[in-house]
Amino acid sequence: MKTSHGPGRVTLPRAISKLGYASRARAMTLVAHGEVKVNGAVERNPHCWVDMVRDRIEVSEKPLEQFPLRYCMANKPKGFVTTRAEERGARSVFELLDQQSDEMIAVGRLDKESTGLLLFTNDHRFADRVTSPESGLYKTYRVSLDRPIEQAHLKHLEEGMSIHVKGTEIVTRPALVRRLKDRDLEISIREGKNRQIRRMLDQLSYEVVELQRVAIGTVKLGNLPEGHVRDLTAEELEKLKEVVEIKRLSSAASGVERRPKRVLRGNRRIPNR
Repeated sequence: MKTSHGPGRVTLPRAISKLGYASRARAMTLVAHGEVKVNGAVERNPHCWVDMVRDRIEVSEKPLEQFPLRYCMANKPKGFVTTRAEERGARSVFELLDQQSDEMIAVGRLDKESTGLLLFTNDHRFADRVTSPESGLYKTYRVSLDRPIEQAHLKHLEEGMSIHVKGTEIVTRPALVRRLKDRDLEISIREGKNRQIRRMLDQLSYEVVELQRVAIGTVKLGNLPEGHVRDLTAEELEKLKEVVEIKRLSSAASGVERRPKRVLRGNRRIPNR
């Protein structure tokens, strides 16, 4: 099998991913374990290039064909992790799905203690677009705090602020913030950094009591019961794809987005330089 690429050819893990069977990471594991055949022969080289039309790919002795693309949403309960691997005995969100869960991936993540809207799909290109920073897609959360938030701190959230993620300082993009009650907020952000909203509020000395994602772009959680899953409607999917594509093209045309005028450093705001 040739390892140099050509027109219409992709790497074997990428082909398995594009066919909707598994993520590229999982596909590489399947290849390494000898569970994948190409044209009848076991192929263990993850850098092998294949033709998705002409080459016959099998996983665990079963021919791999294009799976019907599926898009669904779940209302994640607290205590579930957004990974397949066990995490100190925690349950996985993939337990909520039906028998097709092996082909599905989560579109983004929610931390273990957070609840609400999660999207799943076997369309990896779609998932990449929704989660890409270039899409600028807003994710909306309802947040309950341990105490009422001060008006000045609302402005910090709205303008963008400095937080630390895994030892690296980043400046968040401006957020959309709406006070629901004294201790309850609705926050929309365009990023998806690890525990971002919790880190932002912790920086302002607030404790997050409850955090629920209620919308991703135009898709809303609505009245879907906790722990339940349903497929997106044709209208929901069409609108989300349209928004993602428009924002992606707009971002590409405008270039790098300007940074917020002010950022929070400790307890004071200073202008960017």
